[in-house]
Amino acid sequence: MKHLKEFREKHMQSNLALAILSVIIAIFVWLIISLTQYPDSQKTIEHIPLSRDISGSAAATNGLSIISSDVEEVSVELLGSKLQVGNLNNENLEAYIDADSVTSAGTRTLTIKIRGASNINYEIKSVKPETATVLFDKMDTREFKVEPQISDLSVVDGKAVDHDDITCDPSVVRITGPSSQLDKIAKCYAVSNKELSIDRTYSVSADELQLYTEDNALIDQSSLKFSETSFNITIPVVTQKEVGLFVSIIDAPDNFDTSLIRFDLSADSVILASNNSQTEIPDKLDIGKVSLSELKAGFSKTFLLSSRLEGTDLENVSNLEAVTVTFNDTDFAQKPIVLDKSRINISNAPDASNYKYEITTQRLEITLMGPEDVLTEITPEDIVVDIDLLNANISSDSFSWNARFSCKYNNVWVATESKVKIMRTKNS
Repeated sequence: MKHLKEFREKHMQSNLALAILSVIIAIFVWLIISLTQYPDSQKTIEHIPLSRDISGSAAATNGLSIISSDVEEVSVELLGSKLQVGNLNNENLEAYIDADSVTSAGTRTLTIKIRGASNINYEIKSVKPETATVLFDKMDTREFKVEPQISDLSVVDGKAVDHDDITCDPSVVRITGPSSQLDKIAKCYAVSNKELSIDRTYSVSADELQLYTEDNALIDQSSLKFSETSFNITIPVVTQKEVGLFVSIIDAPDNFDTSLIRFDLSADSVILASNNSQTEIPDKLDIGKVSLSELKAGFSKTFLLSSRLEGTDLENVSNLEAVTVTFNDTDFAQKPIVLDKSRINISNAPDASNYKYEITTQRLEITLMGPEDVLTEITPEDIVVDIDLLNANISSDSFSWNARFSCKYNNVWVATESKVKIMRTKNS
């Protein structure tokens, strides 16, 4: 029994070795037949990237670059020796565009070619797709002004923002891209999409850069490169207040009641602002002076607000540049009257010990303004004319001087500007 078992084991081992040898021989014979009878083989290689390198082509010589292509990768079917073609793949083959016929910017449909593995002989049976639609253009770099834009901004009561004063840093950006794309850019905005409610000057980083055409169409930025990608927006906040407007009456006699005079203004108020937190904005603004003697029926005068704010920290932020003031003469009438020289007095005459001053004007024709019932009672004796020579610099012995009028009634005034002639003689 022992000898029979050993015989069987030796026999099985011999058969296994014979089987293995047979398989090896069969493979070897198959290879020989395959290489001798069928030396060439077809192979399909997929996912070969389409190169955008056009160096040395006519397009590159004319300064053009590939901006876009409708093909990203291709498949190629090759024919060649099995031993050689078997070593080819999408890493040692390159798909490229034949751009030798391109000399100007525009869209072209061009043939796709294959290159690579120069030490291997193979035949290209097909390339799929065979062509690509390609956009060519010249690349350029231009500088554009960046304007800040806040999409949602509010300020607390008593504060204001002048959007013209909002700044962006940096204020310019250099953009590189196709010339045709750069030609479309009309506006460049650094945009903050944050919801802001502020009470003082504030800085915020922009969330994005937006480009627009002249027609306010948003421009695609996928083919553009920017010199700056970070922008800071500064929002100056000012204190503001609505201020009432009024005019002052000057050159009125001491006893005259100026509260009787009423004016109609083309605007009753203006909004003033200040960057200086220490500046106190008044409740009312005096926009100009009106001499009492100017006030006649139909009087009107226009005042520029800018002249009243010069030299101050205040800024007019209203859409209001001038105010027209009209005298409300509803309750007043006019009356002409003539005064003789006896009603004219000289006061504060300089060097009176050495000189004598004499009025040479014989009469003054003036116009009185006041309530009609009062004017009917007034006589020349109710009017006093004063020639005040205080601080007068007199260079001639004959000169004219402005007359100042007063009336015993506090609601009547002289609506006339008159000069009185005076003769100066030296005391003997």
